[in-house]
Amino acid sequence: MNLIEDIDSYINAMREIQDSINQLQGERLLKNHQKTLLFSLLETISNGVYGDRYRNADRFKKFILEFCEWEEAERVSLQQLFLVFKEGKPSQEFRDLKIHVLNGLQDYPPASPVPFSCDSTLEEIKALMPNNETTINGVDIHNLTHVNLLWKYRNALVHEARSKGAMELFDGTDYPHYVHFTKMGKNGEWEVWKISYPIKFFNSLIDKALVNVRETFIDMEHDPRSNYDFGELWVKSKQMK
Repeated sequence: MNLIEDIDSYINAMREIQDSINQLQGERLLKNHQKTLLFSLLETISNGVYGDRYRNADRFKKFILEFCEWEEAERVSLQQLFLVFKEGKPSQEFRDLKIHVLNGLQDYPPASPVPFSCDSTLEEIKALMPNNETTINGVDIHNLTHVNLLWKYRNALVHEARSKGAMELFDGTDYPHYVHFTKMGKNGEWEVWKISYPIKFFNSLIDKALVNVRETFIDMEHDPRSNYDFGELWVKSKQMK
């Protein structure tokens, strides 16, 4: 086979894995298991692009930003910022940012899925931070961008076999969003927003990535399989790699 045939064979193999994941059957926890496997597929495609040049977290986030066309990836979650403020008592210097967050949450429509496009850009949040600060109560605002939160979600599923946020409640929704809940407690009612990642969102990331990485492989004249070890020896010294 020539290089383009090798690349197309690789892309088809990735699509075959994706189709197999989507055909899985089960009951209550099925979507969690599918998401775990779709995360794994995203990461193996990223390996085809970058190899072992980056740490896992950096490689994952770089791949999402460069190949998956997720427009809201670098927006800052106002819901998470609100919870950061709620956890502690930041100084009055953060007053303007806190007002911005509260006003933003009030604009979230409570009866429908709230897309992350309702959140603020990193630049908007930075402009409201005092004295070039980047942390609030010890939390760096860069870690509250959606690409970083997706990595946190991935870790909970892959390493702890548990989901964060809300399960899928809006049938047919293909974008990540917030879901509104009203809870009852001993001190009365209180409202909370939860993040939800539908299965369709993960498939959309993979679909876009496969189109874009194919073009990159061809432009770079790169066979993605060269980044994988197909040898029989499983453990190698650093000198042998």
